[in-house]
Amino acid sequence: MFLATYATAQFPLQQAAEEARQGHYREARKLLQGVPEPGDLNQQIAFHRLKAAIATGLNEPAAALHEIKTALALAPGNPNLVLAVAVAELRAGKTEDALSHAQTAPESATREALLGDIQEKRGNVPQAIAAYEAAVRLAPDQERYALALGLELTEHQDFAKAVESLQSSAVRFPKSAKIQALLGIAQYAQGYPEDAIGSLERAIAADPKFPGAYGVLAKIVLQSSAAPPPRVVQDLCSWNRVVCGAVQLRIARQRGDSALQARSLAELKLAGPRDPIGRCELARAYEWTGELQQARREMEACVELDPSPQNHYRLGLLYRKLGLTDSAQKEMAQRNATLQRMSEQTALGLQALQALGGLSTEP
Repeated sequence: MFLATYATAQFPLQQAAEEARQGHYREARKLLQGVPEPGDLNQQIAFHRLKAAIATGLNEPAAALHEIKTALALAPGNPNLVLAVAVAELRAGKTEDALSHAQTAPESATREALLGDIQEKRGNVPQAIAAYEAAVRLAPDQERYALALGLELTEHQDFAKAVESLQSSAVRFPKSAKIQALLGIAQYAQGYPEDAIGSLERAIAADPKFPGAYGVLAKIVLQSSAAPPPRVVQDLCSWNRVVCGAVQLRIARQRGDSALQARSLAELKLAGPRDPIGRCELARAYEWTGELQQARREMEACVELDPSPQNHYRLGLLYRKLGLTDSAQKEMAQRNATLQRMSEQTALGLQALQALGGLSTEP
C-alpha cells in the first residue's frame, strides 16, 4: 500500500519504490542516496516506510525498526503503522515491545495473526493458537490465517485438532495446495497414511508446481516397501527421477520383474552422494538382492544424512543380519531414544514440515 504513495513523487523515489517492489533492495537503496525527505507529510511517512522495507529486504532489522518508528512518530495514531512497528520489533527480537504495540491496535485479523506470531515466539503456544483462531474468525475468507492456525497446531503436535481445522479450511479453500499438503502431514502424523496420500494428491492436483507436496508424498510413500497406487507413481515419477527409481523398484519387486529392477537400480545410482533418498533406497535395493555389505555401506550413509527413527531401525535390522549384535543394539537404542520423545508418524510429520519449503503464511 505505501509504495503506491509514490505514484506522484519525484522520479528517484518512484524508481526506488519500483525496485523495492521487484525485490531489488540494494538498487533501491542506492537510488535513495542523497534524496532529501519529502515536504508533504504523507510522502514523508511513505519515504520512511520505503526505507524500512528496503532494510527488511536486506535483513537489517534494527535499521528497519528505526525507519518505521520514524514513520509512526509522524502519525502516532495510525493503526497500520502501529502494527508495522510491532512487526519490525518482532523481527528485531524485541518480542515484549512487539506485544505491547500490537495490543494497542484495533481488533482485526491482521492484529490477531501478528499476536499469534508474537506469542509463538514467546513460547506461549495456547495464546498463539487462540490468536490464530481469532484471526480465522475475523477473516474466514483469508487463506493465510487458516494456514497459520493449521501450521501452529501441527508444529506443536496437536494433530487431531490440526486435522479438524485443516479439513474445515480445505472446504473453504478447495484449490489451496498448501492447506491440502499441511492436512496430509497432520493426517499422517495422526496415523492415517491413506488419508494423507489422498490429501497430498489433491495438493498436487491443485498446484502441480508446488514442490513441497511432492517431497512430503515421497517421504510417506517411501516409508513402505509396497508399491503405491498408479496415480501416485505417475506424480512422483514426473517430479524426481531418483524417487521414481525407488518407487519403480517396489513395483519391480512386487511383479518379480528383473529388468525393471535393474533399470530402477541404475536410476538410484545416479543420485548424488549427499542425497538421502538415493542412499537410503540403494540400501533397500541391495538388501532386497542379498548384497548385504553394499546395503550396509549405503544404510550407514543414509542414517548419517537422515537419522530418523525408522532409518536407525532399518540399520539395526541390517546389522543383525550381518551378525553385528553390538552395533544392532546401539541403533535400536538410538531409535528408542527418539521414540521416547515422539512417535514414528510424528517424527515423519515434523520432517515433512521442513520439506514444505514453499509453505508460507504470508499474503
